Amino acid sequence: MKVFKTNSCAEQAHNIAVSLRDNTLDIVAGILIIRMILGHYMVMCKLQDTLLFESLNILFFYMPWFFFKSGMFCSAERKEPKKFLGTNIKKFMLPFLVFSVIGTILAIIPAFVSDYSNTTILSTIKGELTTFVRHGSTGWNSPLWFLISLCLVRVVFNYIRNFINHYVIIGMLMAFAFFHYLYLADKGLWWGGNFSRGMIFYILGMKLKDLQYNKIVFVISLIIVIAVGVIKPTIVTMFGNFLLFDDGIYLLWYPFCLAGIIVFNNLIKFTGKFLNHYHFDDMGSNSMIYYVIHYPLGFLLCSAYNHFAPNPNNWELFMYLCLMWLGMLPLITYIFNTKRLSFLIGK
Repeated sequence: MKVFKTNSCAEQAHNIAVSLRDNTLDIVAGILIIRMILGHYMVMCKLQDTLLFESLNILFFYMPWFFFKSGMFCSAERKEPKKFLGTNIKKFMLPFLVFSVIGTILAIIPAFVSDYSNTTILSTIKGELTTFVRHGSTGWNSPLWFLISLCLVRVVFNYIRNFINHYVIIGMLMAFAFFHYLYLADKGLWWGGNFSRGMIFYILGMKLKDLQYNKIVFVISLIIVIAVGVIKPTIVTMFGNFLLFDDGIYLLWYPFCLAGIIVFNNLIKFTGKFLNHYHFDDMGSNSMIYYVIHYPLGFLLCSAYNHFAPNPNNWELFMYLCLMWLGMLPLITYIFNTKRLSFLIGK
């Protein structure tokens, strides 16, 4: 008599929960991670003046979205500060430290093969530390500014959330961000701008978690995106707090960016079933790994290419970077998702 093994009720419930899970945010994260990596690699290849690079500005809200998304998962109640601090240090600061060191080590490697006598290991380390003090991340892994900024945003907001009205916090932070834009950003002191604007979108994500999917909110946001995009497109870099276009209006960026986030979240929610076939959600769920390692690997390949290529070509280098990304990052994802190494990415 043949016996068939059946799943337990718990296993069946888990499988049903997985199948019914709304992976909209994972899909959005995957798309925006792709946008970010392409942007970084095109800058490395000096392709900023190309149509492809300019077309990436359609997703101009990509970094504020990650603060907004984190805010959507902010708990309704204040958490115990010391325990919450420890959790966030493990989740964000540990990957920040580990991959800052990895980025610095990869920055040192070109010093051994460089033809320039003034490039030394000591000067490389000194330069990396100076960049960290001024920008909040090392030069050879500059995207890591996001981890330290998000950690500070989450910890500080959790501490003050019950003592100051949330909309007052937003107003104060917006005023400081404007001051930072006028007087501090061009001096290379970027920490305050990252933190203040990050918390603004973090709080907005918490407030608009469900309301953003309201039809009226969606229509209003769509109107704002179209109107501002046509009349006065304003984009502010999240890392540095600079206007991307000189004729933009700084304070107009906030409603423009928020409206863009809401519109894109709704569009992906409507088209999620179709996009599931392209595995964007897989990239989104592993976005931390892609985020922390793509930059130093890209810089290392650029250094090797420019040193050894007889006739360097920017588009050829860009293709090599994309092929490296497609080939190596899935393997790196597998490695860092193992039980022994997952703690390095905050898991």
